[in-house]
Amino acid sequence: MSDSDSSEDQQRTHRRPPEDRERGSQPLAQMMQQRQLTPHDLVVASPAQLTHKMVSRAMKGRWLTINSRRQVHQAFCLATGTAPQISELFNY
Repeated sequence: MSDSDSSEDQQRTHRRPPEDRERGSQPLAQMMQQRQLTPHDLVVASPAQLTHKMVSRAMKGRWLTINSRRQVHQAFCLATGTAPQISELFNY
């Protein structure tokens, strides 16, 4: 397989290259730490099927789909009683 075939495969599957998936610590992590929240607190507050792994990845800056970010955002809002914008929790 040539390099052009491999880049076409990446485009076709819509996968991000590994170096583009890590976004560094997110504002969500600082906001949770300030409120002494754990990933478990968001999982319990969420009406959706939010997992501990999704919350941990969100805090560490692993790239998440917009739907996953919305679930984390909704759970954060319910757990804290606040209503920040998604852009205030994630910097990507």
